This record gives sequence, C-alpha cells and structure tokens, in this order.
Amino acid sequence: MLIRTSQFGRLSALFLALGMSFAAMAAEPKPPKPPPAPKPQAAKPQQTPQQKQQQMKAQAQEAGAQARATQQALNAPNLPGGLTLQRLSQMSQDERSAALANLPPARQQAIEQKVQNYKNLTPEQQAKVTGQAERLQALPPERRAMVRESLTALRNMPQPRAMVIRAELTRLGSMSDEQRAVYTSKPAFIGRFSPSEVELMNNLRGIVP
Repeated sequence: MLIRTSQFGRLSALFLALGMSFAAMAAEPKPPKPPPAPKPQAAKPQQTPQQKQQQMKAQAQEAGAQARATQQALNAPNLPGGLTLQRLSQMSQDERSAALANLPPARQQAIEQKVQNYKNLTPEQQAKVTGQAERLQALPPERRAMVRESLTALRNMPQPRAMVIRAELTRLGSMSDEQRAVYTSKPAFIGRFSPSEVELMNNLRGIVP
C-alpha cells in the first residue's frame, strides 16, 4: 500500500519532533543525588543514680587513701641530717639500718613506716611530698612545730571534712594575697569554716597541697 506524500511528511515531522524531545531530555542535567542520611549513633548507656553514687564514693575513697598516705609521709619525724624520705627509700634495708642506727628504736621504727608509706606513693605523689617536706624544713622551728600540729589535726579529721579542707587549700593557694584577703572575708567563706579550721588552713597554706 502506497503512503501519500502528505502523510509521509507528517510522519517525518512527528519523528523529528520526538527525536528532538529525546535529545533535549538527554541533555538536561540530572538532579544531584541527595546525601545519604546520617547513620543513627548508638546511644551511650546512662549510669543509674546508684552507679553514679558508687562511682563518686569509690573516687572519694581513692582520693582519701592517697591523701592519707601523702599526709603520713609528709608528717614523718625529723630525719637525720642530709637524709630525706626520697634518699632513704632508695637505700637497701642494710644501708637504711646503718643510717638510722644512732636513733632510738621507736624513732627508727617510725621512720621505717614513713619510708614504706612514701614508697607506696606514685611518682607524682612522691614529688609532691618531697616538695612539701622541703618547704616544711625551710620554716623556722616555731612555725614548723605549728605546721606539724596542723598536719596531725588534718590527718585525724573525718575524711569527708578533710577533703573539703584540702580542696579549699588548693583554691587558696592559687590566689594572690589580695584575692585571698577578699575571698576569706566574705560571709560565704566564714560561714563554711570554723575558726579552728581557718587557723589550720592559715598554718598549712603554702605547705599543703
């Protein structure tokens, strides 16, 4: 069957139009793919109030034990001239016995216990004790006796309260004299500490921590 010329022309125009549409569609840029949705992170398990309380209690006990060990080492009896806890801890038992031979037996035993306390500390704590002992020995005898009494009082204080005092000593030690005078004159400070505790902190400031 023969296709008329006019029909052929219309078909050719239709095919041409379809081809141009397909070409235009192919030329159009494809829309960018949306970024992948972030993967949900697994929620960290939250501690229960009991777990938090136990953790805080364990941290307080550890801090208290370290503070007591540091305090006991610092409060050692006066050592023979030229000797320090650090030097004694580095000696063998025979060398240490020879160095302490001229002391009364009770004092030898007390020093041996302090040396053992010192050896049980971490290197950081040992450095802290050494620095404190050097500052203590540099004080005049009367002032040194007052500091030792305050150290004993702090060591015998109930541990929760002793931790408060030590934290306050750290805070006071970071202040200038002017800042400290203003801070300790405020009612908030006066209401938190008794006169004996204030005197204790005055004696130990610059020595502990």
